[in-house]
Amino acid sequence: MRDLPNKRAMKTLEQLITDTIADRTPEQLALGWLRYEELRRFSVAAYQCLTARNLRGENFDEMVETELLKRENTNKTRLATIVE
Repeated sequence: MRDLPNKRAMKTLEQLITDTIADRTPEQLALGWLRYEELRRFSVAAYQCLTARNLRGENFDEMVETELLKRENTNKTRLATIVE
């Protein structure tokens, strides 16, 4: 019995993408992508700080969104100052 191959079908990346798109709104998908892209910019130390704050009870997603908005608004302000 142990030698029988596992009958459970493995999903492909394409199937996971299709399932994810089917189960979420465009807004949920966009927000998830924005959070992910923001986290990719974090240094190891910054991510470690964020994780420590989360372990103390702060909401992880809200912290990431706060950092995203800070960066986006700072960049737009800088650009507006340069252009003016």
